[in-house]
Amino acid sequence: MNGKTAKRWPQRLAGALCLLAVTLPAAADDHTLTVGVTENDAAPSMIFSYSPQPQLDGGLWKDLLDSIAHQLGLRVQYLPLARKRMDSYLQGGQIDMVCNTNPAWWEVPERFHWSLPLSEQVERFVSPLSVSERITSLSQLNGRRIGTVIGYHYPALADAFAHGAQRIDQQQGNLQLRAAASGVVDVAVVDELSFAWWLKNNLREAHQVRLQPLVLSRMPLSCALSRRSHLAPASLNHAIRTLQQQGVLSARLKPYQVP
Repeated sequence: MNGKTAKRWPQRLAGALCLLAVTLPAAADDHTLTVGVTENDAAPSMIFSYSPQPQLDGGLWKDLLDSIAHQLGLRVQYLPLARKRMDSYLQGGQIDMVCNTNPAWWEVPERFHWSLPLSEQVERFVSPLSVSERITSLSQLNGRRIGTVIGYHYPALADAFAHGAQRIDQQQGNLQLRAAASGVVDVAVVDELSFAWWLKNNLREAHQVRLQPLVLSRMPLSCALSRRSHLAPASLNHAIRTLQQQGVLSARLKPYQVP
C-alpha cells in the first residue's frame, strides 16, 4: 500500500459504511411495535391500498391496534406478509405480533403468547339464489362446492370435505362472495362483519345471494405475540383492559358492527 492509498483508505471505508447504512433496512427498536398483516383479511377488518406495494390504510384492526400502541406509548409499524410466513416471522422475532386471529388456527399456538380477545368472528354461509333450500345442517354441505379463503383452516368442515364437498379457494373473502353471486360455488363461508361491509359496497351483486341461517363458528379474535418481542404479554393485556374500561375499544368497534 503506497502513501496515497493509505491516506485514502479511511475515506473509502467511511464511504462504504455510509452506503451500507443507507442500503440496509432499519431494525425496529423497543419503541416500535411491528405487526404482521395479510391481504387475505377482507375489508373491513383490514383495508389496503397499493402504490404499488400493499399498505395497510384502514379498517377495524388498524383502528384497534393504533389505539393499543398509543396506550402503550409505542409507534406501530404494519408489515404486509403472506399468511404462510406469519409463523416463522413470529418465531424469529421479525414481527412482534399478528392479530385478528385465534389459537385454533395455528399448528402450534403454544409457540406464542396470546392476548385477551378484542372482538368476535361469526362465520355464516352465503349461497347464490339458485340454491333454494335453507341450509340448517352441515350434512347438507356434502358434495357441495364450498368457497373458502386460501390458507384458512375450517375444522368444522372436515366431515363435509370427507363426504365429497369440494374446497374452492379464493384470495379474499370478498372474492368468495363474488363467486357465490356468480354461481361458481354453492355456498361461501363468510364472516358477518365482512358480509355486511360487502353488502353496502356491492348493491347489484348483493341481490344475487342470500345469507343462510346456519352458523359455522363463533370465534374470539385476539393477537399472537412473539416470545422474542420486547413487549411483555402482561403489558399488552393491561393496555387492552384499560381501553376496554375507558370504552375506547367499543367505540372503535361500533362503526364496523352489523346493525
